[in-house]
Amino acid sequence: MTDASTGNDSGPLQGIRVLDLSAVVSGPMAAVVLADQGADVIKVEPPGWGDGIRGLGASRNGLSAIYSMINRNKRSVAINLKHPRGIELVMALIESSDVLLQNYRPGKIEKLGLGYDRVAAVNPRIIYASINGMGEHGPYAGQKVYDYVIQGVSGALDAQGVDNEPRMVRSIIYDKVTALTAAQGITAALLARERGAGGQHIRLSMLDAGVYFNWPDLMWNYSFEGEGVQYSGDLADMYEINYARDGAIVSHRLGADCGAYTTDELIEVLSENDIPAGKVNSRAQVSNDPQVVAMNTLIKSEHPRGGKMVQPRTPVRFEGTPSGHPLPSAELGQHTVEILSTLGLSLEDMQSLASEGVIG
Repeated sequence: MTDASTGNDSGPLQGIRVLDLSAVVSGPMAAVVLADQGADVIKVEPPGWGDGIRGLGASRNGLSAIYSMINRNKRSVAINLKHPRGIELVMALIESSDVLLQNYRPGKIEKLGLGYDRVAAVNPRIIYASINGMGEHGPYAGQKVYDYVIQGVSGALDAQGVDNEPRMVRSIIYDKVTALTAAQGITAALLARERGAGGQHIRLSMLDAGVYFNWPDLMWNYSFEGEGVQYSGDLADMYEINYARDGAIVSHRLGADCGAYTTDELIEVLSENDIPAGKVNSRAQVSNDPQVVAMNTLIKSEHPRGGKMVQPRTPVRFEGTPSGHPLPSAELGQHTVEILSTLGLSLEDMQSLASEGVIG
């Protein structure tokens, strides 16, 4: 485990500016992938309360772990998007941005006056990324969506089920899958722009990302139409948890009682025979797993509010353009003055805007 002592002032996306208008998980996590790879990400939050995920889950001194993880390496500006002057400020920031990312329900961003057509008129080179739950059309398009809704509609609850009873995946897997897919889509669009394609609007729904993610294995029995299909059990059926004397391992089905052996003994024997196997770590054990330690997968840092923290480093390691250690997540509006100063606003201008409720 390494210590984070320097800012993320490098990486393959250095020089790319992202205006992050998203909230909760799918959008902010997509943006943090870009931030971890060197992009300058400006997170726009409502004054007073900010992104609602600031208060979710485990926390210390008012800093939640999930917020800190998926909003590190970003600058925070507090702007009221329900105020016309707030929209004017965002439009001014759009002029110098490469990417705008938003995850409002379909139609809401247009009502605010920040739809793609208006944004592209100001900055034709912008990559405008829209994430939503179910898509722009269809009977569910306007529905409010969280991860577990997608788990249901995409078939994941059925796949996880036991004795014909659906079971939830105990992770917001489709929020995160959508985020990673969106980050890749944004970089692909940036590459296309560099090759002369110009700016564009890219759209991504959690449902589409979830179905795509599920299809290779969970849906292989539904991939053929017509006769002659040789159906198969799920890939997961080929593996099992085997209980050892001091814990458990996961591997191919062994069909034997392993209770006389330790986990280390089992893994050694299985590895010698080229059979994939690994310990079943508790969540508390992951940080000290020898492979996690050897790879420096986790880094330690000091957050001004949260204190000492442990987080994973960016998983993609670039030899030629390495990413720096991440900066801690920002306080709400921490960079408002810094960012708005680049638009030519004076402190007096900003004090006036603050008194009107436009910024915080």
